[in-house]
Amino acid sequence: MVKAFMISVVISLCLLTGCDTSAQAAKHAHFKELQNLQELAMQSKQQQLPILVMFGAEWCEFCQQLNEEIFTPMALNGLYEGKVVFMRHVGVDENQPIPGWDGQLIKKSRWAYALNADLTPTVLFFDGEGKEVAPRIVGIPEITLYAGLIHQHLNIAYQNMGLDKQIPITPELLYLQARQTQKN
Repeated sequence: MVKAFMISVVISLCLLTGCDTSAQAAKHAHFKELQNLQELAMQSKQQQLPILVMFGAEWCEFCQQLNEEIFTPMALNGLYEGKVVFMRHVGVDENQPIPGWDGQLIKKSRWAYALNADLTPTVLFFDGEGKEVAPRIVGIPEITLYAGLIHQHLNIAYQNMGLDKQIPITPELLYLQARQTQKN
């Protein structure tokens, strides 16, 4: 009984995250730590995609929950990164500075504080110029609806960036749309 339940959970997770096989999931990167904001901004401008940044901390259990249940599955399924958004994690408890929007080194904690994003987890949506293009998400309003909330905010970001793009409101519908496109 327990084994059958666990198998159904794994199958459901694969359907929700879009991973057809474990080999497919393994070839995609996990939710990446932000290393260079200037380079990411250039990619965002070139591909006309928003940047999603989650400010989190190692000690934040809600951040870990978001990473495990939302962002890692989104990163693993290959439907998001570089296709509809650039997703990065910013560890506010890390001391290593990174190149900022202008290439000048910034500390992640100071950047978070300057943006009023030091309460973790906080998710922001930027364009390639560093402008916030969708409402931020602070905390976890409801984990089961969080991925849909991200989709809603990405569609707002597209509109505010003047882009003629829109993604389905749920990850499941994005997965089905991608499968349909592959068949055609």
